[in-house]
Amino acid sequence: MKQIAFSLKSLLVIGLVGWSMSSFAQSYRIDRGRVYFERESMPYADARTFVDLGCGYAKDCDNVYLDGRVLEYVDPASFRLKPHSKSHFRDHYDSYDHGRRYDDYYKSDRNVYYGDKKIDASPNSFKEIGEGYAKDAFNVFYHGRKIDASAGSFKLLEGGYAKDAFDVFYYGKKIEGASAGTFKYTGDGYAKDAFNDYYRGRKLE
Repeated sequence: MKQIAFSLKSLLVIGLVGWSMSSFAQSYRIDRGRVYFERESMPYADARTFVDLGCGYAKDCDNVYLDGRVLEYVDPASFRLKPHSKSHFRDHYDSYDHGRRYDDYYKSDRNVYYGDKKIDASPNSFKEIGEGYAKDAFNVFYHGRKIDASAGSFKLLEGGYAKDAFDVFYYGKKIEGASAGTFKYTGDGYAKDAFNDYYRGRKLE
């Protein structure tokens, strides 16, 4: 009797766990040439090229999707989920978090905005550089925040690094003591100048 009771309890626990997991699971399916997310039809999805990428993401030849909705301005050909991440990804052009682009500058005829906030930038000369950086004729910005850098000589490197004629920056933060003239990115978060080696913006001792 004890064994039967234990078995029944085990089956009950397994059943509850399975029900809980299935109730929170989100999945795509293809049926008769149509694509569905959960029970909702996705009329604009192309069933022939549709691929479920996991974690709510999918793509076809035309679009990238998150939880069944189209992610606007995301390039399906170069779309990649970042390793070990369910919310961060990038395509050939920008980086995103939970499906929202965070290199999100916009300019009108008179103003420049980062998200919904106006920034002190000249729309006539403003341009995005990439990885959250942008500049106009006078200033450099990182994710909408003005940083102490020379716009005329500022350029993006790789791996979050950037520099102007005088200083080096890592994700918008100045690396104290780094030699801009000799600074180079060497890959996988590492960089060097004539005097020191760096990893993710920190000088290695």
